[in-house]
Formats: sequence, structure tokens, C-alpha cells
Amino acid sequence: MRSMAQAPAVGSAVRRAELAMRPLLREEGAGSALGLGVVAVTVALLLLLLPLAVALQGRQLAANAADAAALAAADTAMGAVPGEPCGNAGRVAAAGGADLLECRVEGVVATVLVARSVLGGAARAAATAGPEGGG
Repeated sequence: MRSMAQAPAVGSAVRRAELAMRPLLREEGAGSALGLGVVAVTVALLLLLLPLAVALQGRQLAANAADAAALAAADTAMGAVPGEPCGNAGRVAAAGGADLLECRVEGVVATVLVARSVLGGAARAAATAGPEGGG
């Protein structure tokens, strides 16, 4: 008979435990938590990829400045533009946001090396310009 008296007590203890756990088992707000998680992951990826995109853009801008500077030097060497080839190349590189590091003119073929500041570093690019076959 004693076991029967304990049975209702055990049953009511289980029932009380179930009632106590109900607030923990509800799924209300789960969509909000999932949405916040998706937003957090998206922001984290953006913060990781943004410097890479800026560096790639800086490299391309340095290449553009090098191409333009080499063309300016070659045009000057051929006599199409007045002035000194490397001086014109330096001005064109500066207009493109880069610094002229090196300039070589052999006949009418010009080769330049430029650098552009990107995220605390430097993106370098070289270019050669002149008529096909060197002259």
C-alpha cells in the first residue's frame, strides 16, 4: 500500500518538472535569434572581405597609373608630346594617385614602375609602352 501512496507523489513531481520546463521549451523568438545570427555572419564576412576588395582596387589603380605614365613617357620620347619623358611620366603617375619609382627610356620604349599607398602598404605596378618592335 505504501507504494501506491508514493505513486501520486512521483507523478505530481514529474508534472511539476514538466510545468517548470515549459518556458524553456517554447520556440517563441527562435526566428529572431536565427535572423540575428544570419545578420552577424553576413557582417563578419563583409568585414573580412572588405580589406581584400580595397587592396585589389588599389592594385588595379596602380596598374592604371603605370600604364598611363608609360604611355606619357613613350609619347614624349617619340616627340609627340613636348618635355622630358620621365618628368611627364611622373606627372601622369601623380595625377593617377601614384608615385613614380623608376623610369627607363630606351629609344622610344619607356618602362616605368609606380607605387600607390593602399591600407598602410604599397601596391606596385610596372608597365612598358612604345611602338611595336621597339621603334
